[in-house]
Amino acid sequence: MKAIVAFVASAYAMAIGLSLVIGLTGGHESPFIGLAYLSMLLPAVSVLIVYLTMKEPLRICWDCFPLKYLPVALFLIPGVMHLVMLPLMATVGGGLRWQDWLKPQPDGLYHSPTSRGWGDLTFHGLVGHIALNAIVGLAIVSFLAFFEEIGWRGWLLPRLRERMGARRAVVVTAIIWALWHVPFQLSGVHHIEGISPIRLALTIPPGTVAAGLTLGWLWLRTESIWLVSLAHGALNNWGQYAFKYMKESANPHTDLAVLSVGSLALFLVGVFLLWPVSRRS
Repeated sequence: MKAIVAFVASAYAMAIGLSLVIGLTGGHESPFIGLAYLSMLLPAVSVLIVYLTMKEPLRICWDCFPLKYLPVALFLIPGVMHLVMLPLMATVGGGLRWQDWLKPQPDGLYHSPTSRGWGDLTFHGLVGHIALNAIVGLAIVSFLAFFEEIGWRGWLLPRLRERMGARRAVVVTAIIWALWHVPFQLSGVHHIEGISPIRLALTIPPGTVAAGLTLGWLWLRTESIWLVSLAHGALNNWGQYAFKYMKESANPHTDLAVLSVGSLALFLVGVFLLWPVSRRS
């Protein structure tokens, strides 16, 4: 139990420290905002600290990768969120407002913004660039998520499972994981234009808990650090993927409300998946 407390304490201490550096130097406009990427490495660093100070090893099945769960890891969380959020956005937002460049121009081409660097595209070129963007984005984010999952699902969840059973361990891990993000939301590391840091810190954690339930269930079923890392990457990169190609909303509070409903749907899915899990397994 001392090792668990030490792991959580060190992860939280480093999260608070990083958040203070960024928050006190301008928040999301801080010259050090690039350090935000380090946040996903902190849980793995905490594992290393506990190992070096308390000789508590990392027990991970590096060979576990049941392929039948790969579609689940890639598409379950993004699928649930889009299935709920897109119709809701179409209803409350008066339709899905796609960016203008996604419509063909008189010359039959799609003129992407200069910032994207895609140039002028045919329809097939547009589809190819969107698909490549999705694949590359998933790979990069899943790589970073791997270090986060080393700590939460790879190290903490199995140890809590030994002490309180599988279902409760998933819930407790999800809550600890969600609260660990709060300093990032308060400091501007996580930022949504037009939403105050306090409101962000009050509304985002329940969605993180919801995602944690599904990620925890996936780990229980597979014990695969690779699959939960892919699922985490899919959550971060594909969870709101369609919205990256929409016009900016005139009311960011509407966007936050839609995201909250998507999180609620994901929470219900997580509860449904965990319900059959034995408390003592």
